[in-house]
Amino acid sequence: MSALPAEDPMDHDSIASQDETHVQIRDLLAVATGALLYEQPSLGLFEDHRPQRDRPSGDAWNGLETMCHVSALLVAQNALDLSAADADQLLGAVDTALEQQRMARTEDHTDSGVRTATWRDRTGVRLDVVIGVRVAVRAISMPFLPGSMQPLATTSPSSPISPLTPPPRPLH
Repeated sequence: MSALPAEDPMDHDSIASQDETHVQIRDLLAVATGALLYEQPSLGLFEDHRPQRDRPSGDAWNGLETMCHVSALLVAQNALDLSAADADQLLGAVDTALEQQRMARTEDHTDSGVRTATWRDRTGVRLDVVIGVRVAVRAISMPFLPGSMQPLATTSPSSPISPLTPPPRPLH
């Protein structure tokens, strides 16, 4: 079942589906947290601190409301050990890893001892790394159409792989 109206002859490659977007964000988070852990293994695991969610993007595509995916806020289990690596080294490791994802650092600032860096790609995907006592990572997707363009197989009839998001609605 498509998230788009059946009569719409549009090219499905023009905008990402919900499933593609969620996979892309999970992969991006794995790359970023992997780089941070490679640089400083003592950070331990990254745990969900706030739940993931899909929210309106504020944009529309062919008259349909689009959404964006805000990942869970992932926070390192252990406090940052600045004797092992400083913030510049950690962010440099993320820079190197995200180059392969075609992302570039667009912001970097420190406020009250907390350093926040942001990377973006040309499609609008955003990744934030916040370094304070602990290290946190969050990603925000580009706009996508809610609902699966091509439903994925499920492990059981009652447990879909994709989070349930209503299909797109026309904007008036």
